[in-house]
Amino acid sequence: MRGSALLSLALAVSFAVGCERVPEEKQGGPFLEARWIGADSGKIAAPLVAEWCDSLRMLEILAVRGDTGIALALYAKSTFGAGTYPVLPPARADSSPPAASVALRWFAETSIRGFQGDSGTVEVEEIPPGVFAGVIVAHGHSVTDGGKLTIRGTFSHLVPGPAGRGCVPRKPSSDSGASID
Repeated sequence: MRGSALLSLALAVSFAVGCERVPEEKQGGPFLEARWIGADSGKIAAPLVAEWCDSLRMLEILAVRGDTGIALALYAKSTFGAGTYPVLPPARADSSPPAASVALRWFAETSIRGFQGDSGTVEVEEIPPGVFAGVIVAHGHSVTDGGKLTIRGTFSHLVPGPAGRGCVPRKPSSDSGASID
């Protein structure tokens, strides 16, 4: 997908998500906006943090605003780059690159609501080199009941940084000759 096509798609998703005032912190910095409808509805517009874990070949994207948060894990075949990342259940995503996992949580009136993606896509474009934008369209289900929802969103100005925590190396395979203590 070329830059202008992605921009058109991002604008279409933004229009579908709703026309709202652009938050000040969105202007120029890494930012994610998403809405969800279905078993429940809501939205988030927040700065994002993106960390690349080289040993797992995974880019973790986090956006949190108050009690609401969305996380994406984008699994690459080798290095992170532009392309289509199909949304898969978390247990399958890391072993089927390129793939994406999507998780969403917020505080409802009397409980914490959590959903995980099971289908859809995350489309990523690199504009300019080293800076990424994307469109999220994912379908998910509740982790506690049968509720389903659809998540639509965009992210922009994403510049992956090195993983600051939680990035663990893969265990060597048994045929590599390395020992595991």
